[in-house]
Amino acid sequence: MLAGDLGGTSMRVAVFDAHGAGGEHRRARTPPGDPDAIIHLARAALAATSSSPSAFVLGVPGPVSYVEGRPFRLPNLPGWEGRLTAQSLADAIGVPVLIANDADLGALGEHRAGAGRGTADMLYVTVSTGVGAGVILNGRLLHGRRSLAELGWTTVDRHAGTTVEENGSGTALARLTGLDGAAAVERARAGDPRALAAFADVAGVLAVAVMNAILCFMPERVVIGGGVAGAGELLLGPIREHVARTGVRMAITPDIVVAAGGDDVGLRGAFALWQDVERGTETLAYAWPGGRGEMAPGSAERR
Repeated sequence: MLAGDLGGTSMRVAVFDAHGAGGEHRRARTPPGDPDAIIHLARAALAATSSSPSAFVLGVPGPVSYVEGRPFRLPNLPGWEGRLTAQSLADAIGVPVLIANDADLGALGEHRAGAGRGTADMLYVTVSTGVGAGVILNGRLLHGRRSLAELGWTTVDRHAGTTVEENGSGTALARLTGLDGAAAVERARAGDPRALAAFADVAGVLAVAVMNAILCFMPERVVIGGGVAGAGELLLGPIREHVARTGVRMAITPDIVVAAGGDDVGLRGAFALWQDVERGTETLAYAWPGGRGEMAPGSAERR
């Protein structure tokens, strides 16, 4: 199958065989106003392989209608909004297409092949330009007709109306330090007071958000991923301390670990999701080329 990961700055596609082995891999910058770019990238990957993928699963950075096969919002790609649907991709690429939330796919990838292995209940939080989350309960991705857990858009200051993304993301870290993520980490580890204060602020906001999500979903493990997670204990330390201090009142002390799935975790999650669809253990809708069968749920068979 063909897996895709659409980000605000870059996009990737990879071809997987039936056993999950990765093959052809393509990456490109994401143009701000050209949704056809993901079609060109997918076609290039398909042209370079001799396999015939059974489907294309694309992760997108925003809330998704799993019934209609489209994103509701793409906050980092406003020029793509209303112009990207499972049906349009299926018609252009010629295989069934399923659009999923990227944090949902990251959660599946970490659960099946990363730091969440061996758990039944897991919370995945990704911290990069924004903040996203995915939830695994009883070994399955938790969702409804829509994708779940838009943690980044929850409010952390009711008076100012500010959100987790505004105060607890890589964007917030860059605003506070005037540096990119890697430089901010380097300065903080060298003891720079401004960088250390910025990490304390960002980690403090994330700690509150993560604890709130823990109280909602009661996971046994929390996996922190995304580019900012590369800061290690600068980020995870304050989160662990807050959870230990707050969670003890409810006897809730999940493991909090850094993600282990690497850059391809979302692509791995896309493969895992399609496996679940083919097995009939997942009932997400997807589109067939030409609209034949429309949005057929729960089976890889044409309806």
